[in-house]
Amino acid sequence: MRINTNVSALNSQRMLNRSSTALARSVARLSSGLRINRAADDAAGLGIANSLRGTIRGLEQASRNAEQANSLLQVGEGGAMQVESILERMKQLSTQSASDNVNDTDRTLIQAEFTELQAEITRIVDTTKFLGNTLLNGSLGNKIDAANSTLGGASATISGTQADTYTVTHDAANETLEITNAAGTLTQVIDATGTTGINTFNFSAFNVSLETDGTFASGTSTVNGDVVVAGGNTSFLVSVSGDPSGQDTVAFGSLDLRLATLGVDADSLATKAQAVTAIGNIDLAIGAVSTAFGTIGAAQNRIDFAAANTSVALENFQAAESVIRDADMAAEVSELTKNQILQQAGTAMLAQANALPQSVLALLQ
Repeated sequence: MRINTNVSALNSQRMLNRSSTALARSVARLSSGLRINRAADDAAGLGIANSLRGTIRGLEQASRNAEQANSLLQVGEGGAMQVESILERMKQLSTQSASDNVNDTDRTLIQAEFTELQAEITRIVDTTKFLGNTLLNGSLGNKIDAANSTLGGASATISGTQADTYTVTHDAANETLEITNAAGTLTQVIDATGTTGINTFNFSAFNVSLETDGTFASGTSTVNGDVVVAGGNTSFLVSVSGDPSGQDTVAFGSLDLRLATLGVDADSLATKAQAVTAIGNIDLAIGAVSTAFGTIGAAQNRIDFAAANTSVALENFQAAESVIRDADMAAEVSELTKNQILQQAGTAMLAQANALPQSVLALLQ
């Protein structure tokens, strides 16, 4: 019999430590609901679960993107519906003015309402916006064509800007900045007197902003060149398969319901002949609005299907992550019970092992 090294006690202590560690692991899993609480629990599984979680977060945002895309389209559809209603009233007025049961005095009154309706279409088109993006004036999705722009000394940004070439001129003598459209029909001048360095100049007539660089001085610098704005599509990211500029997006063309685009900007009901011409133009305008409705409806349907697909994918990815990361509570409760029994038995056996050396005292009697 040996008392310096109690092998039985050491063995009991080792087994007790093991059951205590297992018990602590079971408690951690049951309290968190996770099978993996630290990398040591399952290093490979944690890596896979984290990758799945990243995909899940992306899909959750893609789903929200689809909801917001539908909201944008609904705002545009609402504005287009009002334009349609106004055109229907304009058709009614045109038909009335084209008949000889009204005289020129009556046509003057009819023309007054017609003019107001034209102005209202313009107002609706200019003010139908979603988060600052104008939806019905043909500018949605337009971008600066950097390859063909030649602006020097400043950078340009746009918001709700028509596709066109905008020429920027800096008059150092008068200390002004000027922008003109390609047709030369619209110009806006901003006084830049005394400005130096980085400054932002907003040309509201074009929805173009210029930011001069750090070397700018209004009395000496040169800021000249063209800002080319190209038409484009509006796209919504509704998936995260790894192709954000292609298959992960739903895109649709811009909507342009301006009076000039509809072809009713120059119409008048002042005479019978003009009213007859207006009837034909309004019919074409109603057809153009119907085409816009088709564009909106098709995009809404596609986004609805994309959102449904994203929801299914999100559910399946969450299930896949759960298999790896989440704890099986029933199994963990059973494991906890086993480890509790082992710990209690180990504690009792360690006590017995510690008592064994005391039997040596009997030899001394």
